[in-house]
Amino acid sequence: MAISRETIEKKNIYYTLLKPYVDFITKIYFRTTVNNFDKVPTDEIIIYAPNHQNALMDALAVLATVDTEPVFLARADIFKKKTIEKILTFLKILPIYRIRDGKESLKNNDAIFQKTIDVLKNKNGLVLLPEGSHAGIRKLRPLKKGIFRIAFEAEEANDFKLDIKIVPVGLDWSHYSKFRSRLFVNYGEPISVSDYYEEYKNNAPRALYLLRERLEKELKRYMIHIENDEFYDMIDQLRYIYLPEMIRKKGLQWNKQPDMFNAQKEIIKNLETYIENNPSEAADLKEKTEKYISLLEKLNLRNWVIQKGSFNIFGILVQLLLSIIFLPLYIYGSIVNYLPYKLPVILTKKVKDPQFISSFRDVIGMLLFPIYYIILGIISHFIDVEWYYKLAFFVFSPITGLFAFQYYIAVKKLFAKIRYTIKKWFKNKDLQELKESYHYIKHYMDNI
Repeated sequence: MAISRETIEKKNIYYTLLKPYVDFITKIYFRTTVNNFDKVPTDEIIIYAPNHQNALMDALAVLATVDTEPVFLARADIFKKKTIEKILTFLKILPIYRIRDGKESLKNNDAIFQKTIDVLKNKNGLVLLPEGSHAGIRKLRPLKKGIFRIAFEAEEANDFKLDIKIVPVGLDWSHYSKFRSRLFVNYGEPISVSDYYEEYKNNAPRALYLLRERLEKELKRYMIHIENDEFYDMIDQLRYIYLPEMIRKKGLQWNKQPDMFNAQKEIIKNLETYIENNPSEAADLKEKTEKYISLLEKLNLRNWVIQKGSFNIFGILVQLLLSIIFLPLYIYGSIVNYLPYKLPVILTKKVKDPQFISSFRDVIGMLLFPIYYIILGIISHFIDVEWYYKLAFFVFSPITGLFAFQYYIAVKKLFAKIRYTIKKWFKNKDLQELKESYHYIKHYMDNI
């Protein structure tokens, strides 16, 4: 049975069967870590409020990390085509109309509002992106009033008995579109709308303002937020450059996402305080940071290579030997999996908004991968070999694809080590300047 807008809050067998697959693909695309989900109350009426930096992936990030089947609100202009409307409705997405959609269309929000009450009462969760639109910056932009109006008006329509909780969700993407980059989903303390009932009854606009102010404050706690616009790029770069040192100083664990998040928050806070008190000195640090980044690009090196400082020759030789040994498996995995990995990249080359790249690739991958591997299985059926070879081919083909990708990354890192070591042996002047810039920045940040 298809999902209709009238029954969107109800369980649907097709959606229930599809959700684990969608969640799995999302977590394959982005290495996902969930933090503080135990803070989300069970059997309560919940509105999830994530920050909005990465288009559709922000919604999928919430979907992939909750146990229920939440309903989403999205801008109405994407529902214009009937086929798209049916797909979005199946995905449990409702339209919200804005003045730019035409003044007449705003009356359609009355029916949507009534439906959100049904969704809330069903306790599967409602997901609203309170910034209203996405932007690829690590900064919380002003929140729109929609989420607060829906919460208060739903309460008002139910004699303030729903006890709605708004859960801030911080989403942090290490890269917005790269396959296998990191996603950190950080759930915050629920905000009880009931705390603002009396204020709403006496002065509704002020209650909306106070609740919006509270959610803004909480969201900034649970996401990477850079307040300073003038020095935004410098702060954004230094939170990575100085991250290993901050983790070491704080006694935290490298590659443990909550620790990495907290260390970055500390770096940002310290830098913004320093900039506020020392604007002229901060300008010097900005110049040095820009020079460091430009030298990294010129030498085609990454920050981790410079931080490491030196590499064991024996270790490099062992890695080189292992690369040669596993080269046939890499070639096999690359050939067998070339189409499903390459086609999403080719098909998204002309996407103008970079924040939509991962959304399109993720959805294309969801559709393409099962079709491709089913076709492979059918082809293998006609090959004259034992059945267990056919089964092994079908099962291990996607695994060898992931292996080939990880092998490619590992070899890129190996060659970066080799390039660095050779340049170091020959006392490359750009490398020496790069290292000097790094030590200057590190010493500067130590003092901050």
